Amino acid sequence: MQTIQQTKGLKFPDEFVIKYFFKENLHRRRGRVLELGCGNGNNLMLFFQYGWDCVGIDYNEQSIGDAVYNFGQVPTSGNRFSFIQHDLQSGLPSALETCDVLLLPNVLYYIPRLAAITCLEQAADLVTPGGGVFLRLRSPRDYRYRRGREVEPNGFILDISETGENGALMVFYEEYELVEMLRNSMGIEPASLRLMRVTYDNLQNGCLVRNDEIVIWGELTGAGGRSQDSVARK
Repeated sequence: MQTIQQTKGLKFPDEFVIKYFFKENLHRRRGRVLELGCGNGNNLMLFFQYGWDCVGIDYNEQSIGDAVYNFGQVPTSGNRFSFIQHDLQSGLPSALETCDVLLLPNVLYYIPRLAAITCLEQAADLVTPGGGVFLRLRSPRDYRYRRGREVEPNGFILDISETGENGALMVFYEEYELVEMLRNSMGIEPASLRLMRVTYDNLQNGCLVRNDEIVIWGELTGAGGRSQDSVARK
């Protein structure tokens, strides 16, 4: 098995993905997890080493290549992995299998709000009843907010070099907006959600950057997918 030093790309899972995994007792279960914006698979690796089947989607060819390499070095107990190169601005790729957990850490704020909603709506039909959904997004209190040209409400093409995101789209969300998005797009009731604010400083290219993010997770109830009330409001 490869060492951490030999891992291509990010070395460790997102700290709140780790919290979610263990606090929701996912280490005691098996199933299939789908991650949108999977990068090199650093989050999925946690699931994979506990016997989960893993599917990752990312637009970056290098990241997909790194993920395939990293997972190919890990002994398995028969669980599978697959990685798909795809741009989420056009929604989800076709022919995806159902999943028991959907991960969206640090990805939806890089695509337009309407595209993010489309991804959630399409994913609603993939997550099994009682399945889990995890998101991590940036709020308007983040350092990056308004540092660029506004192209949609609370969405900016960034004009900063210190974070390495110059020219990227960044869409910022309030807590109430995310709760409504998950309810309307996926049928997740607010009572099932765990919501946390995460604020921390990070040194990037010699500049102190204040990050303000929202971590939210919950589970689909009933038959899964969007509620009839939600569909009717569309």
